[in-house]
Amino acid sequence: MKYVLIALALAAMCVPASAAGNPDVNVYVSFDDTGAGGLVHQYDMTVYTAFNAYFCFGGLDMGLTVVSFMINDPMTEYPGLFANQSFTNLLDIIVGDPYEGMSLASTTCRTGDVVVVGYLNLFPIEVGPCCVRILDDPQFPRWVVDCTLPNGEVDFYAFLANGAIDGADCPDTPVEASTWGSIKALYR
Repeated sequence: MKYVLIALALAAMCVPASAAGNPDVNVYVSFDDTGAGGLVHQYDMTVYTAFNAYFCFGGLDMGLTVVSFMINDPMTEYPGLFANQSFTNLLDIIVGDPYEGMSLASTTCRTGDVVVVGYLNLFPIEVGPCCVRILDDPQFPRWVVDCTLPNGEVDFYAFLANGAIDGADCPDTPVEASTWGSIKALYR
């Protein structure tokens, strides 16, 4: 597993100053299992009926092999609403913890209009407003490694939407596009 993290670090050091293969890559939560069904960001839950929140990446001109992000912990943030929750990785490898920061990796290039990389299964025992949120991984914020040969390039994804359950006001915090120069300036 640590070899994936080493590969990510090496990929980051090799990123050229120009845009990589996925300049418009984005991430969002959808309650549609394809991620493409009209970008379904809202859900009305029913007591004792499990449901899934899917984590979707779009705008993938050059596919993806690795993504890094974390998610909030609905059972902790909304006590008494859920009896159970579990994260399922739909790629091949997971390094880290979904609620503390994770990198998901695939042994093959994943392509398509939308790539669903995982989902959070929730089992409600009460109803009430809550959110499923995508957060930055503390080590590799907003990283997507594309399928550019030979080693892939790192792209930085834009955030589109969180998942709102039972009419919750889940603040979506889109980010403005940054240039590579402005990112490098942060570390000078």
